[in-house]
Amino acid sequence: MDAAEAQSRPRALLLAPAGDPDWLGEVAPILRNLGFVAQIEVSAPVADMAAEVALVVASAAAGVPCALMQAWRARGAVCAVVLPAGAAPAAGADAAVSTLPAPVTEAALLAMLAGQHYVALSAREAAGIAGAIARQTFGNPAFARELLQALVSSTRADLAQLRQAGANLEVVRGVAHRLKASAHYAGCHALRLMAQRLEHAARDGDATTAAALAAIVATTAARLLVLLASLPSATHADSAPGK
Repeated sequence: MDAAEAQSRPRALLLAPAGDPDWLGEVAPILRNLGFVAQIEVSAPVADMAAEVALVVASAAAGVPCALMQAWRARGAVCAVVLPAGAAPAAGADAAVSTLPAPVTEAALLAMLAGQHYVALSAREAAGIAGAIARQTFGNPAFARELLQALVSSTRADLAQLRQAGANLEVVRGVAHRLKASAHYAGCHALRLMAQRLEHAARDGDATTAAALAAIVATTAARLLVLLASLPSATHADSAPGK
C-alpha cells in the first residue's frame, strides 16, 4: 500500500488506556484486512477532531465522554464501545453508539458495521474517482468515457444481483469478484478489500460472514454508483442509480 492509498482509505480510531491492550491486538489487524487504516491512541485525541474518521472503537475503560462520541457520530463516524466479557451496557448509554463484547471477533465487527449502514468509501476516495479513471485510461478522454460508462452499467447490474442473491453464495461470489475489479478501476480501495473479503467468505461457504459483508458492499456499491453516474460523460440508464 503506497502513501496515497493509505491517505485515501477510511480511518479507524482505536482508543484504550495504557494497560488495556488485549482487544487492540485482535481488532487492529481485522480492520486493516477490511480496508481501514487503524490508528491506536491511549487517550481521546480531542485536537484531532478535524481529521476524517470513519470508525471509532473505544474501550469502556477509556472513559471517552459521550459528547465526544456524539461529535464523531455527527461527522458520520460509526462508533462502538468494547465491553468486558459478560458486561452489559451502562444504563442510559447512547443508543447510537454500538457495543462490542470482548473478545472482539471479525463477525461481531462486521455485524456492527452492517447494522450501522457503514459505507466503505472515504471522502478522499469519492473525490478521487474521476482522477482514478483518468489514470487507468492513460489520460485518453475517449477511453475514460468508455470505462466510466462500463463501470456505471456493470455496477448497476452487480448491485441488483447482489441485492437479489440472498443465500446463493455462488452468485454472491461472482458479484463480489466483479465489484472488486470495478472498485479497483474507480480507486476505491476500501470497497475493493471488502469485496475481496466477501468473495473469500462466499467461496468458503461462510454464510454468516458473507451476509454481513454483502450488506456493507451493497450499501457502498450504491454510493459508488451514484458518484459514477454523476460524473460528466456517464450514461444514465432507464433505472435510477441504486434502485
